[in-house]
This record gives sequence, structure tokens and C-alpha cells, in this order.
Amino acid sequence: MEIVTENPVSLAWIGDAIYSLKARNHILNKGIQKPAAFERASAKICSARGQAAILNELNQRNFFLEDEEEMLRRGRNANVNTTAKNADRKTYMQATALECLVGYLSRYHHEERLNQLLDLCMEIGDTL
Repeated sequence: MEIVTENPVSLAWIGDAIYSLKARNHILNKGIQKPAAFERASAKICSARGQAAILNELNQRNFFLEDEEEMLRRGRNANVNTTAKNADRKTYMQATALECLVGYLSRYHHEERLNQLLDLCMEIGDTL
């Protein structure tokens, strides 16, 4: 694992942007274009609850490598001063953990693993 000097919240901000863009492109590619339907589909995948559910499913599948587990831990333990509008703190921190991992994979140029993770997140998100 690389020596990661960035704050996990900074990585989560990067990860949130990448994850949201991937999710919205995925939704458009499915042919969902009407604004209300697009927003509902996006909320299922991008909300803190949706991300926490996806993270739990990935954990059950033993998807994560050892260094990724460390980034998830750092994301869950990050000092975040805000909370989600519609989720409890634990759920919000699980979503932050997933976003932190996405930010880490992007920032440290693990493109193949990032694409594998995001594709699986979208696949799981479609089943929510």
C-alpha cells in the first residue's frame, strides 16, 4: 500500500464526485432520462443508505483487498463534521468509507480496480 498522506475526508470528496458521475452515466445508459425517474434512480445508488447497502454487499462477497480494507477503515473513522439528510451517523460513515476508497483508487492510479469496484457498485445498485 502506498503511503497515503491525504486526509480521508479529502479522498471521500474526490470519491463522491467520481462515484456520482459514474452512477449518473450508468442511469442514462440504461435509458432513464425523465428527471423524476432519473433522480429516484440516482438516489438509490448515490444516497448514504444506498452506498452503505452496496458496501455491506461487497463486504459479504469478500471483495476488498487488504489495503482497501485499510482505506475503508480510515474513511469510517474520518472526522466528518456534517451528516446525511436522511441517514444516521453509522450509515453516513459507511458511505464516506466507500467514497474514501473510490477517491484512493483514483488518486493513486488503480484504474483497473477502480473500474471493477464501480461496475460492481452499479450492478448491486440496480438490485436495490
